Amino acid sequence: MKRKGHEKQKNSPLKQYNSYLNKNNNTIVIATVVIYLLLSFLTFNLRISEGGDDSAYIIRALQLLEEGRFPRFQGPLYPAVLAGFVAILGLSMVALKLSSWVFMSLSLILLWKTYSKRISTLSLTATIFILVVNHHFLYFASQTYSEAFFLALQGGFLLYLFPTIEWQKQHRIKIIQTAILALFLVSLYLTRTVAFVATPAVILYFAIQKQKRALLFTTLFVIAFIFAYFLLLNFFTEGGASSGDQLTTLLQKHPYDKSQGMETLPGFFLRFWENSKIYLSKHFFILTGFKPAMSLTKPAFPAIVLYLFFFWGLIRFYKKNHQFIFFTGIYIALSVGLTFFALQPLWDQVRLIIPFFPLILIFFLETILDLAKSKERRWLQRLSLFLISAAIVLSAAQTIRQTDFSSVFRNIKGEKLYGYTPDWQNYLKMSEYVAKGLPDEAFVACRKPNMARLHSGGKQFYGIYTIDSESPDTLLMKLYQRDVTHIMVASLRKNPRIKSGQVINTIHRYMSAISKKYPNAFILKKQIGSDEKAWLFEIDYNNFLKNNPNLNEAKPQQK
Repeated sequence: MKRKGHEKQKNSPLKQYNSYLNKNNNTIVIATVVIYLLLSFLTFNLRISEGGDDSAYIIRALQLLEEGRFPRFQGPLYPAVLAGFVAILGLSMVALKLSSWVFMSLSLILLWKTYSKRISTLSLTATIFILVVNHHFLYFASQTYSEAFFLALQGGFLLYLFPTIEWQKQHRIKIIQTAILALFLVSLYLTRTVAFVATPAVILYFAIQKQKRALLFTTLFVIAFIFAYFLLLNFFTEGGASSGDQLTTLLQKHPYDKSQGMETLPGFFLRFWENSKIYLSKHFFILTGFKPAMSLTKPAFPAIVLYLFFFWGLIRFYKKNHQFIFFTGIYIALSVGLTFFALQPLWDQVRLIIPFFPLILIFFLETILDLAKSKERRWLQRLSLFLISAAIVLSAAQTIRQTDFSSVFRNIKGEKLYGYTPDWQNYLKMSEYVAKGLPDEAFVACRKPNMARLHSGGKQFYGIYTIDSESPDTLLMKLYQRDVTHIMVASLRKNPRIKSGQVINTIHRYMSAISKKYPNAFILKKQIGSDEKAWLFEIDYNNFLKNNPNLNEAKPQQK
C-alpha cells in the first residue's frame, strides 16, 4: 500500500511538472530570456510618462548636479543614482530609460537566484513567466520611476538576507553581517518611504525566531545609519522640501486640498479598506490577466478571500518552519498594509503595488501548490496548473492587446511625440516653442513644469500646483516676485484615457481669479492645436503695480 501510494504521489501532476522543469532548466531559462528581451524591446517607451513623478526624479537629479541640492523628498536615493548617470552620460532620456531596463533585468535575475532551490521550481518559473510577459510590469523597465531601481535593491536585500538566515542556524551571526543588512534596510527606506517597514519585518522575524543578537545589532545599525544620514544631510545641505512635506500630504484627507482638513483615525481604516478593494480586487486580477486592463470594478469579496487565504498561508508556513516564505509573507503584510493605510484611495495607481507584486505572486503560488500537494488531490493539482497557465496566457494576451508595438519604432525614427494623446502633444509642442521662441530671460509658469523642462532642452519653468488664496493680488504677487513673465495653459485631460471635456484646470482657475480684478493681465501670444489646445499668455503687471505702488522693485530671484 505504501509503495502504491508512493508511486501515485511520484506521478502526480505537480511532481511531473516540477521534474520536467528541473530537467529542462537551461532550455526554459533561454526561452525566458528571449521572451523578455523581445517584449521589453517592443514595449520599450521612449516617451516621458505623463504621470509626472518620473520627470520629477530627473529634475531632482539635475538640481543635485547643477545646484548641489540633495533631494529630500519622495525617496532621495534614486534621484541621487540618476544624477550619477546624468553626470556621465548627460541628459539623455534613452540612457536614463535604459538604466531602468538594466535595474529591472537585474531584479529578475536576483529574484531567480534568491528563491531558486528555496521554493518549488514550478512556482518560481510561473512567477518569472507572468512577469516577463506582463506589460504592466514591463512598463517600468523603460520609465524613470523608482520602481525598477527599488525592485533591484529589494532583490539584493532578499538575496543577502536569506543566506544570512541560513548561516546563523549553525553559527553566531557576525556584527558585519548585521551592518550590511542594516545598510540594505536604510537604502530601501531612502528609495521608497513605505519600505521603512522592511526594518520592522526583519526585527519581527528575528524576534519570532528568538535570534536576539541579530535583532539587537540590526536595530542598532539601522538607527545609527539613519541618524548619520540626517546628520550629514542637515550639515551639508540647506533647508528645503523634506519628508515632513510628504507626511503632511499623506495626513490630509485630500492631497491637493488642505481645506478638507486632516484625516481621522476611522478615515485611515476606511482608506485601508478602499485601497484593499482597489489593489486586491482590481489591480491584482488585472496584473494576473484575469480582469481586463481597463476594468474599474472593485468588489469586496475577492479582497476578503485573498486576505483570508494569505493569513492562512502565513500561519501554515510558520508551523511548517518554511522560514523564507514565512519572512516573505511578513514583509508583504507590512509593506502592502502600510501602503493601504497611508495613501489616499484617489491615487489608484498600479505602480504602488508593482514593487511587491513578484513577492505576492510567489507567496500565493507557494500557498496554492503546498495546499494541493498536502491534500494529494489530483483535481486540485490540475486546477492549480490550469490557473497558473491561464495567468501566463492571459497576461501575454493582455500585453498584445494593450501595446502599440509600432510606437518604439516610430519614436526611434524621430517621432518623439507619437503615442501621446493630442492634449499632451499640444502641451509639449508649446514647451518646445517656449524654449525656442521666447527670450532666454522669459520665465513661464505652467501646471507640469518638469515635463515642460525635459521637452524644452532643460529650460526652467515655474510650477503652479494648487491655488492657496482667493486674492487676485496674492496670486499675482507670487508670479511677480518670481519674475514670471508668461503663463502656459493647456487642455490636459483629467482622465487620460477619455476625452470627456474635463481638464486639469488649476491654471485656468488661477488665471480666472486674477482676471476678475485685472481683466487685461493676460495677453495671448501663441496657440497650438485646433482641438485640446495649448495657449501661451504674456503677463501684464501694469495695473497690478498701479494698485500696489509700494512694491519693492528689487524682487527676490527664486526661479
